[in-house]
Amino acid sequence: MSRLAALGLGLTLAACAAPRVSAPTAPAEETKASETLTPESSPIVLRRSALADQYFWLRAKALEGEAPAPFADALAAMQVLRADLSADPTAWEDLEVPLGTVDQARDLAFVYAELPVTRDVGGKPVPLRAHAVHLARAMQATEAAYRAGPYRDHAEEIANAAKDIGTQLLPHIEMVLRALEADMSLSGVPRPIVVTLVGDAPYPGIFAADARGRASASFVRVHGLGGGALVETVLHESLHAIDELTVRERSTAMNLLRSALATRGIDETDPNVEMAVNTVTFAEAASLVRRYVDAGHRPMGESGFYTLFPPATAIVAAWDRHVEGEGLDATADAIAKAVAPP
Repeated sequence: MSRLAALGLGLTLAACAAPRVSAPTAPAEETKASETLTPESSPIVLRRSALADQYFWLRAKALEGEAPAPFADALAAMQVLRADLSADPTAWEDLEVPLGTVDQARDLAFVYAELPVTRDVGGKPVPLRAHAVHLARAMQATEAAYRAGPYRDHAEEIANAAKDIGTQLLPHIEMVLRALEADMSLSGVPRPIVVTLVGDAPYPGIFAADARGRASASFVRVHGLGGGALVETVLHESLHAIDELTVRERSTAMNLLRSALATRGIDETDPNVEMAVNTVTFAEAASLVRRYVDAGHRPMGESGFYTLFPPATAIVAAWDRHVEGEGLDATADAIAKAVAPP
């Protein structure tokens, strides 16, 4: 899906302090702040993080409208953020990039305390810092309860997903990345690409937060995913991260596509650009799975995303021709023609 992306906010620490919740403490092995689930030498490193898991669980609960009693304040804080940021999905990025490295809610509050006081979202200023710090403090107050509760089940599901990826994708990862570099016209793939697996998250459950070529943090919801679908999702988010980290290289396939769209008057402010990039990302990830993991894999885009974007069928066909040998200029031109209004 898109860099479905994902992104951030905050206020003063004292004003936002949440009540402390007493809760049972989980065994030490279940309460690790974060854990790497693949060899650190792997080009794609999988990790799990109790903090990221808690955050995305709250995002899912904000959509559902309820959470268990200990998490009421954290849920309310997330619902306020959702209301603030609903006009601009990219406005979440400042919140979510730190979740790729920060392990404790206390430290997240310090990061959020450095956010701009306000941010323009849909033409309206919202109190980014205040609301973000409130969320981090509410998460801190329930951190132990979360690790002793929902995270226990999530951690097991995440570990099983990591084993699945390790069995299906990682034995072929060098071939996959060489093909990806050729397909996407990259001089190399930044390594390692770190993907944080989380148990739950809002639909579509795939997130890649970014800071436009300076930092990237990718998150994949594992609940309900397995086999080729899980591998495609990890590759999909890895592709988004790679695109962000190579955004200043003009000759990449994605930037050639953006240039081709711009020549037809479709610039970065047009949502069709993001939709076209997302469609290519879907097509490439699915193609890699079919070529190297599971020849019978059904592309995930066929389950919904392609039907949401009418040019998708033509874009996927053009990308498949490129994978089979057609040049990038012709491919970018064909995609731009499919997206441009008649």
